[in-house]
Amino acid sequence: MRYEGILDTNIFIRYLHDGTAEDREKFKKLIYEAKKKGSTFYIPLIVIIEMVYVLERFYGISKARVREMIESILTLPVELENLDIVLTALSLYEENNLKFGDALLLATAKVKDMTPIYTFDTDFKKFKEAKVL
Repeated sequence: MRYEGILDTNIFIRYLHDGTAEDREKFKKLIYEAKKKGSTFYIPLIVIIEMVYVLERFYGISKARVREMIESILTLPVELENLDIVLTALSLYEENNLKFGDALLLATAKVKDMTPIYTFDTDFKKFKEAKVL
């Protein structure tokens, strides 16, 4: 697979939420050129973590809408680090009203079948994959 590069968090935030028309056009052109070449962009997990944080905390966007926005980027020519964990985490995040970091931890335990999670965090009490000390 040929990678065109890595896309940073701010690229997505400007495309999905608060960018100018010029920002969105630059992003669309970047995507178009990559598709033309048959290449893709790599998205590290930290980009998704930052996106959730910024969209939820700074812009007050609901968990359901944050999930939709992040899932929408998967239609682009991108490869997301730990895709299966991220998709599971997004579901847990929205459906169980978890902080995204907790959802990622729980998703990792589920996907990799690595349990239990030992924690003092009582938010995990309702999950069989965790042991709250």
